[in-house]
Amino acid sequence: MQAAEVLEALQKYKVELATILGRFTRTRERISIDSQDNYRLRTITTELVDLLRDHVPGSAQHIRLVTNSYNDGISNFYNSSSYASVEEIRGVVCAVITRIERNPTLFTVATGSIESGTDQRRLLDALDELVLRFHAVAVQLRSRHAERPTLDVNDEYDVQDLMHALLRLHFNDVRPEEWVPSYAGSASRTDFLLPEIDTVIEIKKTRSGLNAKSVGEQLIIDIAKYKKHPQCRRLVCFVYDPEGRVANPAGIESDLNTGDHGIEVRVSILPKASA
Repeated sequence: MQAAEVLEALQKYKVELATILGRFTRTRERISIDSQDNYRLRTITTELVDLLRDHVPGSAQHIRLVTNSYNDGISNFYNSSSYASVEEIRGVVCAVITRIERNPTLFTVATGSIESGTDQRRLLDALDELVLRFHAVAVQLRSRHAERPTLDVNDEYDVQDLMHALLRLHFNDVRPEEWVPSYAGSASRTDFLLPEIDTVIEIKKTRSGLNAKSVGEQLIIDIAKYKKHPQCRRLVCFVYDPEGRVANPAGIESDLNTGDHGIEVRVSILPKASA
């Protein structure tokens, strides 16, 4: 898209967001967004993120502002966007419009995109390595000098805590428990969001009662849920299965990793029985 086309699209979003603000209703208890506008705002947020990422160089900061404003806005009992969050998103749109108008050479400079892609590739490779080596780290932690206390990975919270620490090796921005837009009538949270690579991480640990069928069903629900997150272009599902409770992990991985989900999905059930 040329600068004029991007500006035209942004101006339309600016007007539409102003219209949404004008339709908020006030009661004694709260200021409420129209239900249709609440749904539309989620779509606008996703479209804005795609527009900025795909067509406006150097817009990572504005993307973070848009997604943070949206996520903060729905972090309430009603799971509906706040007036302030819509104002903030509109403010970001206005700022991007001003930036483009003040810098007419912005779209003629081709530097940065190759480096950005290379950096994302490096971070994705690092994430893959963390998932693959997680069990080896968990096993090594059991062996400490003079039998000092360590972290025993016994449940899902232990897996999350250890993964959180490992993610800090490679990622500057690790956000635990990020809000996800409403799915099936209720809001929920991600385990981790990595804004640098637009990736959500969902972690599970197998246990008694969580068999292969249950794992597969939960992952299908997770995929449908997280694809609605405006900054999730990739979902990494890590199922930690040290006892080998999932009989056919490769089958579940193959079924879910090759599907057309609208986002990139990577399911890893580890360690494998042969590991």
